Amino acid sequence: MESILIGIFGDAFKKVTIISMIQIGLVVVGVIAVCIALSITHKQLKAKLPLGDDVRKGHIYTTVFRLIRVAVILMGIIVILQLLGFNTSGIAMAFGVFAVLFILAVKDTFQDIFSGITIMADKYFSVGDAVEFEGKEGVVISFTVRTTKIECLDDRSVLSVSNRNISKIRKLTHLVDIDLPLSYDEEPKRVYKVLGGICEKISKLEGVEDCQFKGTQNFADSAIIYKIRFFCEPYNRPDIRRSVIKTIQDGLDDAGISIPYQQIDIHQ
Repeated sequence: MESILIGIFGDAFKKVTIISMIQIGLVVVGVIAVCIALSITHKQLKAKLPLGDDVRKGHIYTTVFRLIRVAVILMGIIVILQLLGFNTSGIAMAFGVFAVLFILAVKDTFQDIFSGITIMADKYFSVGDAVEFEGKEGVVISFTVRTTKIECLDDRSVLSVSNRNISKIRKLTHLVDIDLPLSYDEEPKRVYKVLGGICEKISKLEGVEDCQFKGTQNFADSAIIYKIRFFCEPYNRPDIRRSVIKTIQDGLDDAGISIPYQQIDIHQ
């Protein structure tokens, strides 16, 4: 064990002189000066950001400047150890092994950080955007380089999603489609006229930006599928969708058109 320590540290401290102490002092002052300069530059850049970009770019700047500051401090430590007579090649090797072990231990955290920087740089989504995560629709209420918090639209609960799961997050639009199954016995021209009138009523609902009847979507086993498309703010989508469905239901009832249940024909 003693031989290993001697191999790593050599004749440390035996070569320390007044000149080396002055050099060490200059290195310390230089590191402190660089860190102060980085802090001032960071604050100036954040202050110049427009209000809309402050949160997004502020996180990027903060992360980048922290990484630079850590690199500067580490370089300063290595230089100081060299001036003290330490065998820095052995220290660098030990530090490399420690860095690898550390990265393996916190790889998920690093993945979250890098994913967060990617989200902010690419402007994939922002606070206030409507998104979908694993079947849950919600609105992004906060965002950091590690996590994204989403307020669910149905029950207003809050999900905290690690940024490494960005591939599972889908940004929503104002578009909502409703596929409506109607019986083959209904005359298509009459159905088109009735559904067109229903879409006009839907367009007048509070919160609905527009509504379009898109026509026949598909021919199913026991019904013809018609498509109705409307547009609204995603944040109010659940309530508006219920109002739209009720308007469709009332319109079909007034026209004497029923929505068929699934039918299975058994032949013997």
